[in-house]
Amino acid sequence: MSFPPAWIATYRLQLRGGVGLEQARALLPWLVELGVSHLYLSPLFRAASGSTHGYDVIDPNAVDPVLGGEAAFVALCDAARAAGIGVVLDIVPNHMAFTPENPWIADIMRHGRGSQFARVFDIDWDKGPLHFPVLDGMVEDVLDAGEIAVTGTVQDPALAIYGQPYPLRETPLARRLVEEGGLDAPTLAALLSEQWWSVGDWRETAEAIIHRRFFNITSLIGVLQEDAGVFSLTHRWIAEQVRAGRIQGLRVDHIDGLARPGSYLRRLRDAVGSVPVWVEKIVKEHEEIPAAWPIEGMSGYEFMAPVTQLLTSAPGLSAMREAAAGAVPADTLAEVRAVRSELLSGALSPELRRVTEAAMSALAAPRSQGSRLAGAVAGLALAWPVYRSYSADGLPFDPALEALRDDLTGPLLDLLGAANGSDAARNFAARFEQLTGALTAKSEEDTVFFRAVSYLPFCEVGGEPDLAPIGTATFARRMQARAERTPLALDALSTHDTKRSADARAAVIALARFPDLARTFYEDARSRAAQDGLPEGWGIYAVQTALAMRGVPDAERRITDHMAKALREAKDLSRHEAPDEDAESRAAALCTALLQNLENPAYWPEDAEPAFRAAREGAILAQAAFQLTAPGIPDIYQGTEWTAVALTDPDNRRAIDWDGGGDGGTQDDLSARKLALTRQLLAERKADPELFARGSYALSETAQGWTVTRALEDRRFTFDIAF
Repeated sequence: MSFPPAWIATYRLQLRGGVGLEQARALLPWLVELGVSHLYLSPLFRAASGSTHGYDVIDPNAVDPVLGGEAAFVALCDAARAAGIGVVLDIVPNHMAFTPENPWIADIMRHGRGSQFARVFDIDWDKGPLHFPVLDGMVEDVLDAGEIAVTGTVQDPALAIYGQPYPLRETPLARRLVEEGGLDAPTLAALLSEQWWSVGDWRETAEAIIHRRFFNITSLIGVLQEDAGVFSLTHRWIAEQVRAGRIQGLRVDHIDGLARPGSYLRRLRDAVGSVPVWVEKIVKEHEEIPAAWPIEGMSGYEFMAPVTQLLTSAPGLSAMREAAAGAVPADTLAEVRAVRSELLSGALSPELRRVTEAAMSALAAPRSQGSRLAGAVAGLALAWPVYRSYSADGLPFDPALEALRDDLTGPLLDLLGAANGSDAARNFAARFEQLTGALTAKSEEDTVFFRAVSYLPFCEVGGEPDLAPIGTATFARRMQARAERTPLALDALSTHDTKRSADARAAVIALARFPDLARTFYEDARSRAAQDGLPEGWGIYAVQTALAMRGVPDAERRITDHMAKALREAKDLSRHEAPDEDAESRAAALCTALLQNLENPAYWPEDAEPAFRAAREGAILAQAAFQLTAPGIPDIYQGTEWTAVALTDPDNRRAIDWDGGGDGGTQDDLSARKLALTRQLLAERKADPELFARGSYALSETAQGWTVTRALEDRRFTFDIAF
């Protein structure tokens, strides 16, 4: 086989949690048998201790020893090449772990602005010391509890906080404390006053944060990839591996976090040559990525929503929304804006402050205008309709955004429209766009998607709660247009970040085919929620979750974990910062009780359960068939070659039993049929890669569902999809 292989399909593998590079190498025979062309690895760089995901990188130029280190990576790539399998790597340019365990952060803590790594990170040094809001109380109280002590050596002094060494400047006081000990509150205060960094209560000192975060996650720090030297430093290993022929593709995490994504991608293209590059990017229904970006496309979120829209029954969706009325927000947009307002005054207030200061600098506004400008920035961000614009990157300002102009926002819109005019305007545009990306994600997918829950399949990454079903012609037109723009874009149905796997969504998609049954289930769930002292919207959420989890191994435990996270994400009854364990327990009990009802045949109207089961199976297989026959490159998430029901992470990142057939097991008839379908269609793609890469796409309705037709010159492929 020639190398690199033709693009047939990728197979996303989550490293960590017991899966290292040696285990990935052992999986290669299965990938060959399955028929994929590329193994797509989650981040493998050295990460913070105990990392479960790898996005908290502490060294972007080293393979994590936890995964096997450099030797294991080289061995994997050699074995993959011998098997005819390419390797795609997920990279994390936007942020690194903000922890003293990060050697670059440790050097900054010891040397401040004079550190050779100070220019790597997005730090506003004029605002004070680098702040770590990691304490569970006042500094003196933590000291009294015995959780702070001087440690290290005279040449390498440190302050151990909860057992983690925080590097100290080498001062006479630090040297004396290492030699003599005797740390008390006044001495600790004097010691901390000498540092380039500070610590404080995580609940009370957010305003002291001076680094750009990933969303509102303080333990992640933004990287200044707009600096050519920083790019070279953080991409050295990646470029070396591409040149060595070990990496055949790259997926760029969180492209919207960067100050200038387009400039970054052009620099990346120069560094890696023609190796395909995809970006993790979420777009609204009628939004496109900038055409000038030198990439193959997005990582596939924009593919999921149209598939769900096509499979969703309009009468059933209407019935479900009617049955949920009064229990879920009546106006999703208003709900989003309310959440954004809360975030800007709370969790994202440091980011709002930074944007406001950038606006004041660009407008040469006096300090007395700070409050007025902060209100204008917040008002514009509340109404911002997309994750971000790209005016900071030199792209034309979207005239449609002029609808947001008023007396307060006008000067800010003028700055965005003139982002190429001055460094100050460009800095404001970058800061504002980084804010809107975080604000949109935190308000929509991380909050309102757990509130506006009348139909959970639309509450998905890349989707929106208020989407409408689409017809065959619209779906086919979107697929063909997407193929013309980005023929090698990834087609995803489930990922490590989806709120529910495709097979979990399929159960609710199936319910939409039975409007009366949906009304019955929703009404009962609302009533049970009210009896349990819960808002009725949680009944709507719980019954859909229970329906998805019918027959799933260890369902009750997984439901308990999931409902706790769902309540904390929704931020109405519970929060990550202040969990209400009683409310979480009641919600889990409600969902578990509904699951028990749904597993009881007597709970279902006569003959309804077999019809529903057939519809669910049809939805599972239809989604897979659409993914494997559509333009683009199918991205198969680990274990989803079988039936795979999963909820929000970490549930969707559980270890997979490849020998036992994933979750469902190969003994399960539906799982076996899905696996057979996957193999069959991957074999078709492998037999004529050019047809599937460049061929036209047509979709026609049949009595049983649809017929897909792919055509290129005199070659033709057709496949019937039943639902």
